[in-house]
Amino acid sequence: MTNKERYLDILSHIAWEYCKEIKLNNSVSEEQKQYIKGYMAAARALNVFDYKELKEVIDKVHFNALGKTIEERKQSESSESFFNKEFMEILTFIREGISLKKK
Repeated sequence: MTNKERYLDILSHIAWEYCKEIKLNNSVSEEQKQYIKGYMAAARALNVFDYKELKEVIDKVHFNALGKTIEERKQSESSESFFNKEFMEILTFIREGISLKKK
């Protein structure tokens, strides 16, 4: 196995763990984000891979792990948060069906 193949295996594993965390918790720690960014920046700094090659690997792993592209996931998350925000703006007593009439 060449160094490039080994790098891609490790990157795929790291990205898979990242996606798994997104799937379980709908978020990822800032530390995990920075680790992946640093790992990819090192490959680019050493001229081992370019941005396009790394993005293809990340996109493939993301799609395999979550069943949608990064753009599709971000779009669905933003629409979900919009609906959650709209729902939470409804007054609690209305949202929960509480009557304000005295008994």
